Amino acid sequence: MRKAIGCYDDYCACRFLTVDADIEHDPTVTAFYTKNGFIPNAEMGNKRSKTISMMKDIWV
Repeated sequence: MRKAIGCYDDYCACRFLTVDADIEHDPTVTAFYTKNGFIPNAEMGNKRSKTISMMKDIWV
């Protein structure tokens, strides 16, 4: 996140971090991301997906 804050001086920005949580190999991985402030993105309609898209708003 420090780099994202430092980008302000270079006129670039980062508002959200996104991850694709791999639930195929670790079904409990979403708990880790939730504990660290991530929330699931809107469902994409693919219930057989092997990942769950999650995001975190890093607005300071």
